[in-house]
Amino acid sequence: MHFCSLPIFGLLSLLLPLTKALAPTHLVYEFPNGTWIENLAVRSCGSVLLTIITSPDLYLINPLSHSPKPVHLHHFDSALWLVGITETTPDTFHLVAANGTFATPAPAPGSNRIYTVAFPPNSDTPRISLAATLPEAQLLNGLTTLDSTTILAADSQKGVVWAINIITSRSRIVLNDPLMAPGPLLPTLGINGLKLRGSTLYFTNSAQALLAKIEINPDGTAAGKAIVVARSPTGANFDDFALDWRGDAFLATGPGNSIEEVGSDGEPQVIIAGIVNSTEIAEPTSAQFGRTAADREVLYVTTGGGLAAPVDGDEIVGGQLVAVDTDGLWRV
Repeated sequence: MHFCSLPIFGLLSLLLPLTKALAPTHLVYEFPNGTWIENLAVRSCGSVLLTIITSPDLYLINPLSHSPKPVHLHHFDSALWLVGITETTPDTFHLVAANGTFATPAPAPGSNRIYTVAFPPNSDTPRISLAATLPEAQLLNGLTTLDSTTILAADSQKGVVWAINIITSRSRIVLNDPLMAPGPLLPTLGINGLKLRGSTLYFTNSAQALLAKIEINPDGTAAGKAIVVARSPTGANFDDFALDWRGDAFLATGPGNSIEEVGSDGEPQVIIAGIVNSTEIAEPTSAQFGRTAADREVLYVTTGGGLAAPVDGDEIVGGQLVAVDTDGLWRV
């Protein structure tokens, strides 16, 4: 795969944190204007699943092909958007569908559903089925896998985490911490992205502009209080994120139009790709590392194209899948 380096523009000096070099990026694919890609999951074979928030559609794209093109996998007739997605067992994924819209981000009461997307061996055509409904949830967003039968779901509006058994369809609130709550400026976007590393659950809160972590028990309940790992120095609304093998977090900064790396202990805190007034990474929403020998150091990033916060005040592009080459990235 070919990557092209980008220069550091003078306006980057207005953004903190800083880095002396930006990672090379490559546009894998850009959807038509008006498309917001909300989340992604990378299959072990290297192809990427994309959920769309501006329509209830699931796409598959192979970023390692010569000319990547998205393949439409499924339209969810009972929903208006798709958000979080997580792999539960090899090549079996679960995602959130609900009756929310980009203009009115609080879904209709009772519309949150979890669907199973299961790929048979050597197939790109998944079997899709309903796994659970959550009538009491408000705005399910980020997902992560607790174990082979249970996923954890961030409820951005309630400011809690649900545990959902994908076999029995039963669900319950397992985490409720002040660092998960929404705020007055973003009343529907508190806790957002979730990632589990061992017994430590990392999460972002868009309203509070922070990355935090909390120790949890095997059933998903709290083993302590949540603590702040890092706060956004610019006030950018942290969205979803990826964790690398070191435990560093790579956060989508939303209107910051960049990817910010935060060490496992909160340091360093540096921008490694993108720039606030560029459409290179236009309003990033989520990130995940590649899984093949060819792209393990590549961070795949989805974007909203500036729909919620136009780039440089007035520029909107289509939702993007961007590859960020972190191999050899210089870290301060």
